[in-house]
Amino acid sequence: MKSHAESNLPTLVSAYAALESSVRSLMSDLFSTACGMCTACCCRADICEEVLNSAFLSQLLGRQGLGPKDIDDRYGWLDLHGCTLEYGKPPVCYAYFCDHLLARLPDEETRFVVQVLGKLMYHAGQNALEEWHLVAIRKPAELSRIDCERMLQQLTEANDAFEEIRNFFQNGSLRMEQREVLNRITNHEPA
Repeated sequence: MKSHAESNLPTLVSAYAALESSVRSLMSDLFSTACGMCTACCCRADICEEVLNSAFLSQLLGRQGLGPKDIDDRYGWLDLHGCTLEYGKPPVCYAYFCDHLLARLPDEETRFVVQVLGKLMYHAGQNALEEWHLVAIRKPAELSRIDCERMLQQLTEANDAFEEIRNFFQNGSLRMEQREVLNRITNHEPA
């Protein structure tokens, strides 16, 4: 008989992949001209290998028809246009912004919004199994023990924040109630 987590895992995988695809798309719109095949900061094969070591990220990789044979020994999942993964990247790939990227942003409010965008995937997977992040779980059998309800709640919070971020980039301003939604991700007090 399947555990509660095992029966909810396909829903969790789909919801996580959908959120990550949205985050990736917006990040690409914001930074693709600056990043490309930059290997100066985080885009290295050793970071990319985390995808292969994570039971959860390996499932996302498999959904894309990719496996260990597809990773480049030197550049990981990187090509001339950036990362080739639609979803399944370690959260650090979204959370890290070099000084060059942050300097391209017009003001502090935009930097705040972009940094929240970078934290969405971390938020979505934190404390999946006790204090372990979802992507830090190495053994596939351990996925049957994750707290799927918590993960789905955190995905809902991350999706709500993503919608506010998308609204910010469409409208150019951030209202107090939007900032409160984003503060749930960063754990900052409302401004």
